[in-house]
Amino acid sequence: MAHALYTYPWNLHDPDADVAAIRALGIDEISLAASYHAGKFIQPHDARRRVYFPEDGTVYFRPRRQYGTVQPQVAAITAQRDTLQELCGRGAVKINAWVVLNHNTRLGMLHPGLVVHNCHGDPYPYSLCPAHAEVREYAVTLAADLAAHYDLARLLLETPGYLGYAHGFHHEFAQLAVDATLDALLGLCFCGACLAGALRAGIDAPGLRKRTAARVDTLLGSEVEADERRAWDRLERDLQNDAELAAYHAWRAETVTSLVAEIRAEVRPEVAVKVISTTQRSHRLAYLEGHDLGALADVCDGLEAPLYQSSTRAFEDELRYLRGQLGAAPMSAILRPGFPDMDEEAQLRERHASLQAAGLGDIAFYNYGLLKPSNLAWIRRLLTTDNIP
Repeated sequence: MAHALYTYPWNLHDPDADVAAIRALGIDEISLAASYHAGKFIQPHDARRRVYFPEDGTVYFRPRRQYGTVQPQVAAITAQRDTLQELCGRGAVKINAWVVLNHNTRLGMLHPGLVVHNCHGDPYPYSLCPAHAEVREYAVTLAADLAAHYDLARLLLETPGYLGYAHGFHHEFAQLAVDATLDALLGLCFCGACLAGALRAGIDAPGLRKRTAARVDTLLGSEVEADERRAWDRLERDLQNDAELAAYHAWRAETVTSLVAEIRAEVRPEVAVKVISTTQRSHRLAYLEGHDLGALADVCDGLEAPLYQSSTRAFEDELRYLRGQLGAAPMSAILRPGFPDMDEEAQLRERHASLQAAGLGDIAFYNYGLLKPSNLAWIRRLLTTDNIP
């Protein structure tokens, strides 16, 4: 079993010292962000900045291939210093490239015709739509470029599909509650590429769009479902009772699965390709992103599942669900050893043991720059014989 640590390039200031510190935790692999979005990060132990704002929608490697309509923008810190190349050149640990694909506001602003459009035609600039040929070409070229020019063990693909309505955008405002149903309907894309593709598949996408818009307007003036599980159950009933909606979700899943298959085909065989399974807190809702978990696992080298639950019961339930969906398909997991998922070190040990018992091949921890030193010490004591507090 390998243990990886997710890391941002802006937290690695001295590659030799940083790799040595990470290795001392018992870590075998570093999963470095190679393409990422904007954010505001509080960094408890960073040597230079306690609060950091990365550039939006940039890449942290140096592209060499020819791109099409959508072009990557190299981050300023990477133009000065290629941290990914420096790590790959050391050979002290295996290096994985963590690649955020369709969650990219900078590119969405530059290419408004290539983003998700909801049932009312409103564009979501933070979400490139995977039904567009130009978006697919960008994703495939980016992945193949990375794999061809860096000594990587794996590519970890995040957001190859559709983002939900509430994935996260700067200064979101609402003076009404958005329950699971409203969120799901507002997350459906009805851009021109999606409408055309679904029509070719025999789905009345324009009719579904009109019905979705009408239902959204009704829900905007209605009381919301406060119970999360009942809200999920209502979503399941929607799929069972609306054949057109179910077919549309299935078509979306085929669109995302085929994109991942294209990436796997273009990436050199020596580099594994894994998909970070969902941005939803429950994998039961991964289909809202166009993620058919079993189908995705079949066309790549497995899934990397964020298990970000705040209770042991919810964690075990999520793990059982995933194993039921994937069977023997390869799966690794990501844990957050600290706030907001874990209050005590014993929780990390329990969840790590559960993952081992479930036969997972690899376990990753999130995130080096965001964890407190005391939480990093939990990892060290878990993976090494060092029991010093």
